[in-house]
Amino acid sequence: MTLDSRSHRIPGWLLLVGAMSGVGPFSIDMYLPGFPMIEREFAEQGVERTMAAYLVGITIGQLLYGPISDRFGRKPPLYVGFTLYVLGAMGCAFASDMTMLTLMRVVQALGACGGLVIGRAIIRDRCQPHEAARAFAILMSIVSLGPIVAPTLGGWVITLVGWRGTFVFQAALGVALLIAMHSLLRESRDALNIVPFSTPHVVRTYARLLLDPALVAYSLLGGFAIGALFCYVTGSATVMQELYALTPQQYGWLLGLNGIAFLTASRLNVRALRSMGPAESLSRAIWWPPVVGVLLVASAAFVSLPLWFAIILQFAFFLCTARVTPNVTALGLAPHGKTAGAAAALMGSLQSLVSTLAGMAVAVFNDGTLATLALLMTAGVVLAVVCYFWARRYASGTPGHPDDGMET
Repeated sequence: MTLDSRSHRIPGWLLLVGAMSGVGPFSIDMYLPGFPMIEREFAEQGVERTMAAYLVGITIGQLLYGPISDRFGRKPPLYVGFTLYVLGAMGCAFASDMTMLTLMRVVQALGACGGLVIGRAIIRDRCQPHEAARAFAILMSIVSLGPIVAPTLGGWVITLVGWRGTFVFQAALGVALLIAMHSLLRESRDALNIVPFSTPHVVRTYARLLLDPALVAYSLLGGFAIGALFCYVTGSATVMQELYALTPQQYGWLLGLNGIAFLTASRLNVRALRSMGPAESLSRAIWWPPVVGVLLVASAAFVSLPLWFAIILQFAFFLCTARVTPNVTALGLAPHGKTAGAAAALMGSLQSLVSTLAGMAVAVFNDGTLATLALLMTAGVVLAVVCYFWARRYASGTPGHPDDGMET
């Protein structure tokens, strides 16, 4: 047993895995305050496409790291990943136009997603399902520090040295994580579970995983929940700053509140998992996001919301939705020990794909009003509830306890 339920001490390996997993989200939020400055420097609109390109890189890259880590171990692909991340960040820092910045963001994403996928696989390697749910909750609490720190730190760096400084900082962070991973992280993949690596075998592996309705349902459940949050991240820069006349620094503080919501949700989830399994915790948490979403839609549609009330509802929405995702990850990956890397990659790619589609939906339907943005967010969590019923129907073993029939 790698996590002592009686102890509040977080293992060092989990702290490192959290840092590696958090570098991707951190890299999204840090340069957000610099969007207007980037467009002015390049004399070109559409900086949002650099974020879309980053998400595409995350989606595709995860599918590569999973099978590679199942064959060669968890550490070797991380060397490649963090090297790509550093090179991509430096390419962004020296970008001469929007096209180059967009391409270098793809390279950076292809590196960043390695820590995200392999971090999940490492937890699956080292933890049983109930432990894994607690580990994923702790992981989320570490990752959630990124949205708290990144916008504020990014605004500070941008004020001092400009937007390019955010990418120099990210490159330095990548080097530090590469050194820490090399020095402190031990290989966790079972030497007896070496999975062949070839194109036909990878295709067969993903085809088999796609035919597991429980894994797909849990992946989409998490995807729609994360997509609902991403709707806010994508659309709120325009809505909140224009509707409430927020400065970029004030908007950065508002994004930081979302990280605090994630951190709070993580601690609540860890506490709940001391007395119940991940399935029971999920069954209690899944209903609250739609309730808060409907309240937000109704409030924004019929009254002019004061800023303080909009912030309270936003915080509640993020808090309730963040209670869902760690349990979903643990339940979805539990039966897939031998191919944990590929299963984690497929789950991550499906969730990133849904988030990308959510961002596209915001681009198409967002009319600058809080009501429309809230409606898109609520639609995401309602679809997550639909996927919950799908997942519950096909989950193996005792409903909500997938310990039976696990791969080893």
